[in-house]
Amino acid sequence: MISGAIRAHARKLISDSSVLSGLRVLLAMSFTFIPSLFSLQIPFLEQGSLYISISLCLGVMASAIVEVDDNVKNKQKFIGIILICFFIASSSVELLFDSPFLFALGLFTSSFVFMMFAVLGTHYNKVGFGALLIAMYTMIGHQPDIAWYEQPITLTLGALCYGEFSILWHFLTPYHALREHLAQLLFSLSRYHRQKAALFSEFEGRSKKGRFNIRQQLAGINIPIVSRLSLASLFIRSRLKINHKQKNLQILNQYLMIAEKIHERISASQFLYSNLEQSFKREQFLEGYYQLLLQLSDDCYQLGLAINDNKIYQHSRRLKWTIKALEDQLFRVENRTCEAMDGEGSIGLHAIFSNLKEINALLLHASNIETIELPKIIVKKESKKKTISFWGEIGLIISNIKQAIIARSTVYTHAVRISISLVIAYGLQLALQLDHGFWLLLTVLFVCQPSFSETRKRLTQRTLGTFFGILLGYPILLYVDSLFVQVLFLIASAFLFFSYLGTNYGLSVVFITLFVMFIFNILTGTGIEIMPYRLLETFLGCLLSFLAITFIFPDWQSNHAPLLVKHLLKESKLYFTHIAAQYQFGTNESSAFTKARFDTFQANAQLTSAWKSMLFEPTSKQKVNEEVNALVNRCDALVSYIAALSSHRRQIENFENNNPLNQLLKDTEKQIPLARCSNSNEGKIISVISSQEFEIHKQTQPADTVLIVEQLRLIAFTALDIQVLLQEVERILKETKSAK
Repeated sequence: MISGAIRAHARKLISDSSVLSGLRVLLAMSFTFIPSLFSLQIPFLEQGSLYISISLCLGVMASAIVEVDDNVKNKQKFIGIILICFFIASSSVELLFDSPFLFALGLFTSSFVFMMFAVLGTHYNKVGFGALLIAMYTMIGHQPDIAWYEQPITLTLGALCYGEFSILWHFLTPYHALREHLAQLLFSLSRYHRQKAALFSEFEGRSKKGRFNIRQQLAGINIPIVSRLSLASLFIRSRLKINHKQKNLQILNQYLMIAEKIHERISASQFLYSNLEQSFKREQFLEGYYQLLLQLSDDCYQLGLAINDNKIYQHSRRLKWTIKALEDQLFRVENRTCEAMDGEGSIGLHAIFSNLKEINALLLHASNIETIELPKIIVKKESKKKTISFWGEIGLIISNIKQAIIARSTVYTHAVRISISLVIAYGLQLALQLDHGFWLLLTVLFVCQPSFSETRKRLTQRTLGTFFGILLGYPILLYVDSLFVQVLFLIASAFLFFSYLGTNYGLSVVFITLFVMFIFNILTGTGIEIMPYRLLETFLGCLLSFLAITFIFPDWQSNHAPLLVKHLLKESKLYFTHIAAQYQFGTNESSAFTKARFDTFQANAQLTSAWKSMLFEPTSKQKVNEEVNALVNRCDALVSYIAALSSHRRQIENFENNNPLNQLLKDTEKQIPLARCSNSNEGKIISVISSQEFEIHKQTQPADTVLIVEQLRLIAFTALDIQVLLQEVERILKETKSAK
């Protein structure tokens, strides 16, 4: 056990991207202290070598926090933009710092503009955040007796230093981040398999409440799966733009395609699991499905480890035996006339078995991926765009910002919230005469998030993290006097901060608190004296962030639920349309189909995420909690039923002559978007198909299409359930709004 734990920690040190990010910071920061260790003086700069090293160090920290993972060309462009914005932000602070009114005005304006960068894309969101961060770091190192340009230059040089390290690291490990994203994707799929196995469990899957809880947990696990799919897909596309003939990239792309197919199949629901106990009272028989899902879960995990460690995946031999044993058991039970199984139940259980068998086939294919001939990756050539002048691009940016302001988008409301909060924080700093008031501003910047739930989580994590950071730092500063040792502690704190930033924010706050304390102790020798101020200003910053998210453009998730459900229905309808066409023309994995599939799962994940965020909001804002909870469950079920229809898609012979099946597909396709038209229904339920029609057609359809009819029935009536629940949610929200 000890050796296994050692191996796990060794693997984390070698392969975890957070640890490697911390290692990059450690190396870059080590170089920044060369001027102070050797008493070097940079030409044209008057400040001492120690101040120069600290400024370089803070530049490295800010650059690392906003680092993006992209191809080299885009990475270089991003670093260039960062350097320009960092210099502008830092220079503005230096020039306005001694004029409180102008500083407050500049703080509000620059905060709003920088935060509005997010309308231009995710990368630009990081640019805006980084610019504000470097402005506050400038406040930390401000010296009134030196030239205004000195600190902006050193901070920018520090950012450049880390940027160069980042590009060098990219050349040394070009696919490491992609491998980790794929590995985490497979780990999440493993958890999904394990959780779904509970539906066949003797304990959890036998009650209505148990099955409901399992569905909720599956919907929650789907969120990181979709996130990893998106990250891996973006990563591959960005690399393909540079070179689409890379062998390693082709292999990793195949792993991604396999993961997408496994995700669709394991998400599928071919049978109402509530009927399992009624149709099959043989617990031992259902145990076979339970064990098969657990074994598939283990193999998904092993595939993830193999991808992460760049090793060949070994497919488990026991899966072959388990599948054969379960297949034999199905055959034997079906042939016992005295124990004949329910007809529909038999079809459903066979469909589940067939689907799990295909997941095993995908995993088996993954074990041979290194030896087979890979299909060529087709890269669509980007259409030639008209060259836009510099002023044309500026005009386009201004136009996007105007649209966001008019629409009162999330980016706009958050930009206003942050701007007002930072100005109030600066006002408190002046009013309370806080010598280290920039901590108050830093806390607001880090804690105040676009959503109430994320802000609330960070409130607790930031406060507790700061408190424990101070407790840990006090004895170190009390007994460690050596400058060299303190620098080592400072760099180690930065390393640990980045090692935990992506996985444990609360713990990362502990180390960033230590980092700041060492900075001050090295510069002024007042690391211990500033501890109470650090704690007080962190508390004030958290309180201010809470008030800001509550009263400045509050964005309660319940208001978004109807729109998210309608978006899901729109994407689900498109996904269904692609599937229906393949029953007529044959299966294919076209880019349009895979996009429709991913967009549907993403919309489902967004709805689930919004509901989870609702649980952290004030009780007074959760008036539709039960209804939204039910909506999330029904929407997840709808996507699962459509995924099941997709997992069994094939070309049906004489499809054109099968008029009943044709009509059922068309009617079901109409039923899905009808659930969106809840505002104009006035409480009426619109249905284009009845339960009797499905029952009649099931009796007339051949055996190989009965399963399709059953899936269409589940899809159509789940859409009806969603229509009813959506009407109720909109009614309650409307009444609540009218009451105000």
